[in-house]
Amino acid sequence: MVSLTTLWEIAQAVGLCAVAACLLLCVLSVRPRAGAAGAFPMRVHELLGWLALGAAVLHVGLLLGADHRAVEHLKLTAPRYEYAGILALLTLLFLTVPAGAAIRRRLWPRHRNFQAVHVGAACLLIVTLAVHVVATARYVHGRGRVVAYILLSGIVLLALLRGRTLRQSPQRSRLLGGLVFGRHSRLVLAIVLVSLIALLAMLRGGAALALREPFVRRTDPLVLGFPHDKHRAVNCIQCHHNFTDQSGQDSCISCHRSGRAVIQVGAEARFHDFCLGCHRDPPAYVTGHGPVTGCGTCHAPLSGRR
Repeated sequence: MVSLTTLWEIAQAVGLCAVAACLLLCVLSVRPRAGAAGAFPMRVHELLGWLALGAAVLHVGLLLGADHRAVEHLKLTAPRYEYAGILALLTLLFLTVPAGAAIRRRLWPRHRNFQAVHVGAACLLIVTLAVHVVATARYVHGRGRVVAYILLSGIVLLALLRGRTLRQSPQRSRLLGGLVFGRHSRLVLAIVLVSLIALLAMLRGGAALALREPFVRRTDPLVLGFPHDKHRAVNCIQCHHNFTDQSGQDSCISCHRSGRAVIQVGAEARFHDFCLGCHRDPPAYVTGHGPVTGCGTCHAPLSGRR
């Protein structure tokens, strides 16, 4: 029988496959006409889209099955990067279902209109995926990996600007005349540029931490069982800094949920970033540490631990 820890890891790997499939879908050139030179076959493109959607749905389903506490990330109090993940899933659904020939012809009689909407939604997908992946920081953590992923996403966005092989109109600029979107070329180009700016904004210091903040703050804290006996190698003031800087006498959560001007990050974002960061990149003096797998790893009473 597969353990819950293994199931959680499988869910994360499936999510990574869904992201890879989405990036591949956007970067490969597709032409509706069969036999177009250098084009990705439309049927294969559609199949890959359905596989990406299936992997994304499976990713969410497995996470909920592996840890029932993961349902907290589907509530209004979920962090912002989870909202981005949900939006990415809905965008992928929009890119997949209406793209079928029967529905597409009814909604967009002109192929250029469908193409412009499809590319615009693809730009939204790339940006929301970047927000979700970078802020989650599971596979992409550390400055180097973040820069590499943002660079890859930017290349994928630029790849959406397909070049045309037909002779361009003398009235159009060389740049716009080289696009395949017809009268929508300016709009598509603007969407791609705005998306690139959104990606670059994620390189700013503290951007990922800000995305961990919830839109709606929790009124009641989740159960959090912290095994102090397993953290004896860590200096107490690493967490309880208020004993040395005299910044407050209350509990960590009450302080980080207060309206004090010096508190720039809320409790959920601060602790998730601090705890996950230490376990993924521990200081040199910490010789052994366990992986953080699933919400129940921390959000469980100490009496329930084995």
